[in-house]
Amino acid sequence: MRMATPSFSSTRGSTPQRGPRLRRRDAHRLTASAGALAGGLAGLAPVLGGLSPVAGAALLGPAPLVPLAAVDAAGAFGLNESFRAAPFGQASGASWTRWTVQWFNVQPQPGDLNVHYFRDDRGQNTLEETVRGGTKVAAMVLGTPEWAAETPGLKTGTSVPRGLYAPVFIDGQVNPENTWGAFMYQLAGSYKGLMDVFEIWNEPEIPATGSAAIYSTWSGSPEQYYQLLKVASVAARAANPDVKIVTAPYSYFKDKEEAKGSAVPWFDAFAGAVRADPMGASVFDVFALNLYRNAHDLWDRMHGGAPQATEQADRTGFRERLQSIGAGDKPVWLTEINSMPYDDEVPGWSPVVKYDFFRITMEEQASYVLQAYAVALTAGYERVFFQAAQDDAYPVPDELWGLVRYDADRRNADPSRIRPAYVAYQLAAKYMGNADWSRLYVKTRPDPRNQKQYASRFDWAGHMAVFQKGAQRTYVLWNGTEQPMNVDLPPWGVEAKVVDKHGSEAPLAPSGGRLTVTLPAATTHFQHPVFGSDPQGYFYVGGAPLLLVEEGVPGDAPVEVPGFAPA
Repeated sequence: MRMATPSFSSTRGSTPQRGPRLRRRDAHRLTASAGALAGGLAGLAPVLGGLSPVAGAALLGPAPLVPLAAVDAAGAFGLNESFRAAPFGQASGASWTRWTVQWFNVQPQPGDLNVHYFRDDRGQNTLEETVRGGTKVAAMVLGTPEWAAETPGLKTGTSVPRGLYAPVFIDGQVNPENTWGAFMYQLAGSYKGLMDVFEIWNEPEIPATGSAAIYSTWSGSPEQYYQLLKVASVAARAANPDVKIVTAPYSYFKDKEEAKGSAVPWFDAFAGAVRADPMGASVFDVFALNLYRNAHDLWDRMHGGAPQATEQADRTGFRERLQSIGAGDKPVWLTEINSMPYDDEVPGWSPVVKYDFFRITMEEQASYVLQAYAVALTAGYERVFFQAAQDDAYPVPDELWGLVRYDADRRNADPSRIRPAYVAYQLAAKYMGNADWSRLYVKTRPDPRNQKQYASRFDWAGHMAVFQKGAQRTYVLWNGTEQPMNVDLPPWGVEAKVVDKHGSEAPLAPSGGRLTVTLPAATTHFQHPVFGSDPQGYFYVGGAPLLLVEEGVPGDAPVEVPGFAPA
């Protein structure tokens, strides 16, 4: 998670990145009660059932929503720290959450693990409760305790662990001299069945010096990080053969900034370490990325930007980068996405101050949620985690992170906490989750000024992500231009409806043998007097999306929409 000085590129609409904040992630010894979840959900259901759209924003009039627990059986939807706003997390439709596990708090001294780490103030095990409720947990493990530090006295948690290159096992027994390996063996064995997925550290590419030093979590080199990943893999898999190892969530734009756009030096050094070691890419099962603010980036980071992109690093996607290290078939996860709003009145936050140019409105954030999930899922990411379920504690959060506003009581189901993005997330899970197939189509516009140099998806005027689920087909449609856009398509099903980002819906009947909708213009354009601006006519969040949902559509019915072609 970062808010560093932006490094503007051709593929991300000139939007900034953020840095990891240990303050947020230090607070996982829960202080709120974990009990009475069922009561919280029962209280939430009728409220969501009558939830009205935000005043003035609904296109179609109010329509009911219901809690969407267990909608995402295929596991594509994640919501970070959902246990901190449990009723909303369970009703969101997400099937995964990310849970930060700080080594320095789980094992503050050598020996046994802290049995209270996952318990609340009533002694109830919140981790067990979360898993029993149907949510799978990806544990992000980081933070070297001082007793295990190779270099004591560094910023808390950032030292390379002592004994990292010592054998993990000696004569079949875990070697305590490899402090990290011994810890991961103990952690994976102790929580088998509750936490079987481990993300190893977080954004280690953030350097310990420079403008983003406050966000640094790792003092070691990329090569030492590879060894950290390798040791975690060996130790955890020995304790639990079902373990999956995920690389540290990687902040592409911060790494690229170090090379002024020409390369990604930290990743390249990590890739070199993978190639040089006999175990290579076998030490991890999943590669993870953190990307913010612009849905187009999600496509480009997987598949690569336009060949003429100004910054050379942007031309190569991570599918190609992973192929170069023997990991081309491994899943890629987005472990943090968001585009943060400014216009909410919460304690310690002034909605009058826009933090010019870097943040968006809550209404635009709801559009972003639908657009980002539509692009990410059609781009081929296996799982996509939204950061986060709720805001940091007030006053003075550094960002309004949450789909819902902060409350210290994790059972609080007050619907006034909901932001429009929460409902958009529910809709994404409902209509995009568990698809049999999905595909992105775009409508292009002439590009005589070759603006793809500066925004590689400048020519994507219209966007249409198609999700087929049984006999239901959903078209997620949005506009990337400053003028309204009409889209018409042939009806294949027995009935159709249109759903807006607030969950309001209306039936849609064919007219002249076609189903027609009008997409609102886009307005979210980045412009800054110092850092530069997006190309004229480019919008890094598109106009308000519409979902056109047809029932009774054969799975092999063609996609025939004038002007649209596969991306």
